[in-house]
Amino acid sequence: MAEPQRVPAHIGVEDVERLEAETERLRGLDYRKGGGACRDAAIGCAAWHDHHLDAEATDVVRRRLLVALADLHNLAAWTCFDTGRERAAARHWDRALGMACEAGHHDLEANIHYRVGRMRLHGGKRRAALEAFAHGLVAARRAGSRRATAMLHANRAWAHAASGDKGEARRLLNLAHDEFARASGPAPGWARFFDEPDLCGLTGVVLTELARTVDPACTAAAIDSLHAAVAGYSAGMARSRAFSLMALAANHLVDGDFDQAAETGARALAVAGTVSSTRVADRLRPLRRLADRYPANAHARTLSARIAAFTPPV
Repeated sequence: MAEPQRVPAHIGVEDVERLEAETERLRGLDYRKGGGACRDAAIGCAAWHDHHLDAEATDVVRRRLLVALADLHNLAAWTCFDTGRERAAARHWDRALGMACEAGHHDLEANIHYRVGRMRLHGGKRRAALEAFAHGLVAARRAGSRRATAMLHANRAWAHAASGDKGEARRLLNLAHDEFARASGPAPGWARFFDEPDLCGLTGVVLTELARTVDPACTAAAIDSLHAAVAGYSAGMARSRAFSLMALAANHLVDGDFDQAAETGARALAVAGTVSSTRVADRLRPLRRLADRYPANAHARTLSARIAAFTPPV
């Protein structure tokens, strides 16, 4: 039997670098295969490395360790959220936020608030989501991060679009694009996903919400944005591609292009079947309800039946 690992009495920068590398590895798995593929590993890694806070270290190394641990707990929380364990997610985000604040890392604070907001938005708690995004904006501005500011504006737009507030959603979406265009420099690992394809995908989702809630004419712009997102995502962004394909299928339904809706929905399901995430099933349900509005159309019925038969690999 292997001996249990011992927490070192002293840690240096190389120890933190190994932790950062492991977090990057797990983050890649999350993007590619979903939270279910790495949740237990992320939670276990975070629990083990928390003990390193008791080790001796220089002030510089300790601050970097705090940031690395906050990043890992942020990822652990996201994988819990992605697999339907919201209470566990909230605990990890509380832990992550405490360490990010202690380290004085405002950009990471902003990212944590963003992710908490996404969980609230996913659960239909739009007011709570907007509160979390507002806290994130404060931190993003303190950090001077235009990328984080753009991401938060785009997600605020999503919340307002879901409420049918077209004017505010459009205004915030424009702000998001303006801020993103001004962003410069390399993004930290926790924000690297928010690139041009992801902004296109998020723009498409906001316009899809507007198409469903207040203005079906938004489908044309939504379809263009979502096509750009799907084409632009790297091979490792499977979950994001699945979500964009779902939104694209929804727009084709609203637009009355039922054969395209069924074809795109089938592509979404094929990608979703490779991702261990309960969120993919959650996001498929509104698409099925939309397809069910057209019971006389064979393509819509086929799409509804395929979604009904889908079981996420979690």
